[in-house]
Amino acid sequence: MRRQSRAGLTLLEIVVAITLLSLLSVGMLTALRVGVNGWQRSNENLMLDRRIASSNQLLQGALENILAARGAYRQPQIEGFQTFVFFEGLPGAMRFVTSYSLERGPRGGLRLLELLVADGPRGKRLLLNDFPYDGPEMTIPLVLGVTTDGAGQRRMLFAPVVAQPASFIVADELQSCSFSYYQQDRPANPGQWVLEWARDTQLPTAVRVEMTGRGDSARLRPVSVTAPIRGRLQP
Repeated sequence: MRRQSRAGLTLLEIVVAITLLSLLSVGMLTALRVGVNGWQRSNENLMLDRRIASSNQLLQGALENILAARGAYRQPQIEGFQTFVFFEGLPGAMRFVTSYSLERGPRGGLRLLELLVADGPRGKRLLLNDFPYDGPEMTIPLVLGVTTDGAGQRRMLFAPVVAQPASFIVADELQSCSFSYYQQDRPANPGQWVLEWARDTQLPTAVRVEMTGRGDSARLRPVSVTAPIRGRLQP
């Protein structure tokens, strides 16, 4: 009598099938992970690009709408206060009055803005402080005193610009960031860029913010902003 044959899989065939299925699963998961990582990187770059564009628009709007608002200071043994054109310009800090606000743009009323280059976790960062401008008297606490330079011109001694808990980070992860100011005595004469603005009777013709990204960062680089100052008359 003949023995009946039984169809089935050997142990070796089962092991080979499981191995092939495992390799296929690993390949699919790897492809899925690569796709997800690529999407995340593209989304991060897109959001960073939008952030940089928004920050540059904020800087451009704030600087172009600087006004020759009045600041004030008190002198010993003199009643009342003296006024001057309120503007502080240093290589790493700036104070001014503008008609452009952080939250409402050109419809935010008069604002006193402070820009500060500060140290961050990964390089330099550009910070912005935004306050309402209520008139010359509100600037008195910001003026520590008055002195004269070598040419006999009056110079204001301002309190340092400091970072606040609510400071807005305009740009981050920078190798360097500095401010410069275009000084032009007469429209017909060529001007020059200076690192400090010492005049308290007029505004600079233009302001430049130069930012350099970190060399080890693969992110998009912020661009430098040069803005002509339009409102040079007292509001």
